Amino acid sequence: MKFYSTYKLVFQFFATVGLMAGLFSCEKENNTIPGGAKAVVEAYLVPNRPITVKVKKEIAYNEDLSNKETFLSGLNIKITAEGQTYTLKPFQDTLYKSDDNVKVKVGVTYAISFDYNGKTVSASTVVPTKPVGFKTDIKTIVRTRQVITTSGGFGRNVDELVDVNLSWSNPNNDYHFVVADNIEPKLDLIITLPSSSTTLLNDINRRFRGQPVQGTASRLQSQQFQYFGRYNLVLLKVNPDYAALYNSSGTTSQNISTPPSTITNGLGIFTGVNGDTLSFVVRER
Repeated sequence: MKFYSTYKLVFQFFATVGLMAGLFSCEKENNTIPGGAKAVVEAYLVPNRPITVKVKKEIAYNEDLSNKETFLSGLNIKITAEGQTYTLKPFQDTLYKSDDNVKVKVGVTYAISFDYNGKTVSASTVVPTKPVGFKTDIKTIVRTRQVITTSGGFGRNVDELVDVNLSWSNPNNDYHFVVADNIEPKLDLIITLPSSSTTLLNDINRRFRGQPVQGTASRLQSQQFQYFGRYNLVLLKVNPDYAALYNSSGTTSQNISTPPSTITNGLGIFTGVNGDTLSFVVRER
């Protein structure tokens, strides 16, 4: 089963966790390029898909945070692979994109380069192979619908806790992580709180994920699923640079540090990703 549709949503939502740190810099830690003068690259290369790259303006910690989504237009971005060079074109005012006939291949080295503020920004990556042996011990769980009519807090735990055990083969200790993504067009909450509630349960997103690991298993629990309906359980294999950026997402203004990046003269991430998908259903009791 193809994972691309869920993949796009997953990284639109979760890449921000690590890249929000990448948007900011501590000026005194960088003696070459002042804080706020770098480009922040965001690109995830997916097999059999065109190449898309987002480039934003870095923000120094002393700058106005309202500028954090500034897209850098007018760049001449080139991708080199297998002796060929492709020039990316502006796409939908927020991306640079290759021609549709350019399809990313597994195992091929892709290099990006462009000039910004008098420096050549560059990076390279290889798209990993597809995860192998992805399976789950159960494909369905049953939850009890609860409608809370008072503001007394969360509902009772009326359902038995059920583990969803996922596993895969990983002989090379590559990094993997699992994402659960509700794919229903209309969300249907399992526990509905009163409109006057001040809790955040009604705002929980339709998808959740684990952290990158080098093991061969992951466990989800039935109470993590907040909506009825169909889910994609996606196993994503990622490169070490993504894992390093994810693990740096605790960077704050109280703990200022430059996040890890393989981008020369820039920040962010230019990496490959591959995945596999299983179907899963949460039914009403």
